[in-house]
Amino acid sequence: MALILFGNILQPIAFVTFWSGRLGAPFWPVFVFFGGFFGLLFSAFLSRLKFKSHITLPVFIVLAMSLSSVFVGSYASVLRARSINVFDADAEFRNSFFQTLRNAPREFQFYLHAAALKDCVPYAWSYRTMSFYQLPNNIAVNVLPHEWVVQCGITRD
Repeated sequence: MALILFGNILQPIAFVTFWSGRLGAPFWPVFVFFGGFFGLLFSAFLSRLKFKSHITLPVFIVLAMSLSSVFVGSYASVLRARSINVFDADAEFRNSFFQTLRNAPREFQFYLHAAALKDCVPYAWSYRTMSFYQLPNNIAVNVLPHEWVVQCGITRD
């Protein structure tokens, strides 16, 4: 399940421990808790139906990880959508939270969760601060849609 959702079996552990500060959405651990809680409830229900632990434990793990990811991802996506609407950009694009789970923590790679242009100034989304920050032109020319770069005449500094 970790490989499917995160692209790496250790990444979910990293997200809830030493990378926990990478998501600035308030109260997101509550959503992780509820994902685990519902996974536990369903596994307990299966146990009452006389399913053995070699079935109920994997079911718990799959449900806890899946539901936690869906709950947190949906919550973060709603918060991001609200912020993007308030930002009122001239143009924007968004990658899904689930693409972020699989791609963002890779080293030596700049991954855009979302980007926006406002008055031809490029911005990138930060899940850590749950806001946009101005994207340096040296990076913008490499990661923004080509049409934006041409339209706004964005060049390296």
